[in-house]
Order: sequence, then C-alpha cells, then structure tokens
Amino acid sequence: MKKSLFVMISMTAFSGISFSQNSNFERFAFLFGEWTGTGSGFGNTRSKIQSEFKVIMNGKYIQIKNYTEFEPTKSKPKGEKHIDWGILSFDKKRKKVIYRQFHSEGYVNQYVLNDSLSTDTKLIFETETIENFIEGGKARWTIRKHDDKEIEIKFDVSVPGKESAYYNTNRLRKKQRK
Repeated sequence: MKKSLFVMISMTAFSGISFSQNSNFERFAFLFGEWTGTGSGFGNTRSKIQSEFKVIMNGKYIQIKNYTEFEPTKSKPKGEKHIDWGILSFDKKRKKVIYRQFHSEGYVNQYVLNDSLSTDTKLIFETETIENFIEGGKARWTIRKHDDKEIEIKFDVSVPGKESAYYNTNRLRKKQRK
C-alpha cells in the first residue's frame, strides 16, 4: 500500500511539472504546423518565407524554423537567403516564456514574452539580449493571429538614440496537411 501511494504521489508530482510546462504553451497551439507566405521590408525588398512551428522533446519546447529568400535588388542582384531557428521554453523561476532565436548572419536574440501587451490574438516578444549587434540595440517580434490559417509576423529593431524602426512584416498561411 505504501509503495503504490508513493508511486501515485511521485507520478502526480512529475506529471504536474510536465503539465505545467505544457500549459504555458497552450496559447501557441494555433501556430503548430507549416506556413508559407511573403514578406516585405528590409529596405523595401520582397521575400518568400517558409516557417515551421512544432512541439519537441516531449512538449518541453517549441521549435521554430524560418527560411526566407529575398528578391534581387540593385545592391544584391542575386537576392539573398536568410535562415533563423529558435526555441521557445518556459523559465519556471521567472514564470516567463523565453524565445532564443539564432540567425544565419550570426545574431542571437533572446526574447521574453511580454504578457502585459500580449493577447489571445497577439504575442509580443521583446529582446533581453542580442549577441553580435549594436550595443544597446533592441528588437521586438510580434505574431498576430488573423484566423486559424493566417498570421502576420512583424519584426522591429531599435538602436540607441533612435526610435524603434519597422524592419519587416511577413504574412503567412498555414499549409494544408495532405
């Protein structure tokens, strides 16, 4: 009897940790899947985007992968390719969702979800740190849900002494599963 009670209590305790972690990601469920779309910004360039959001490692994290191809411009006649990968995690101590984003250009952004500005249809992440960028620079990454099949992702950047500047906006549609 003592052993089975111990097992039940232990399973409940460990399950609680797992469920607690997962419940922090419920608001992101609309993002899970593959997305395609277009973007504008980065000096008035246009781009094609492929994105994927998926739960990994037994629901402990959300993996985000983005691949972007920019159309040719005068300064870059062959166009440009951009890759960024990231992981969403939940910091139990701070009770905050953290997004670590790694860019092919060498930038590493660590964002925290701003709960006071976020809603059911808008998630706003603000940088805590940016590696390999202008000292004191900041970024904001905003996901706006239009409906279950369409989202908009906006990226804003600011540097010391200047107001936040719009950098780019991506409009994505969820791919249908075959």
